[in-house]
Amino acid sequence: MAVKPRIVSKRFSLAGAESNIDFGSDFSPILHALYQKVRERLDGMQGLAQPVQMIGFWHIGQAPDGRDAYRYFAGVEADTAHVPEGLIAKNLPESLFAVFTEQKRGEMGSPEGYAYKWLSKSSMYEPNEMIRGDFEVFKNLTDTAPDCEAEIYIPIKAK
Repeated sequence: MAVKPRIVSKRFSLAGAESNIDFGSDFSPILHALYQKVRERLDGMQGLAQPVQMIGFWHIGQAPDGRDAYRYFAGVEADTAHVPEGLIAKNLPESLFAVFTEQKRGEMGSPEGYAYKWLSKSSMYEPNEMIRGDFEVFKNLTDTAPDCEAEIYIPIKAK
C-alpha cells in the first residue's frame, strides 16, 4: 500500500467527552456512549465549525488516579470558552499533521497501521511528541462505526 499523506497545519479546539480505554476488552460501547453524549449536547454549543464532524482523539492522558492511561476523547470543533455542562474542552496546539484517509479502523491509524509505518520510514518527518496521540475526523456526526471512512491526523514535525 503506497499511500502518500497530505501534510497540513492545524490547531484543534474541541468540546466533548472522554474516557479511559482498555484495549484488552471491547471498548466500542464506551465510544458509542461518548459520541451520544456529544450529540445530545450540541444545542448548547457555540461556534461550531461547519460542517459539524465528530472527531476522536486517541491519546495518552492522565487517568483520574493520576497515572498515564490510554484515553479517547470524542468531540466537535467549537468555541471552547462556552462548553456545555457535562462536557470538557481540549485545546491542542498548532501542529503539522500527516493526513491519511482510512476506510476501516486500524488500517492507517493504529500503531501497526500504515500511517505509523510511513512515518517511521520518512526522511522528512518524525512524530510530534508534544501531542501524544492521533485524531480521526469523521465525515459527519453519525458515521462513526469501525467501517466508516475517516481522515486520520498523525501529529508530525520536520526532522
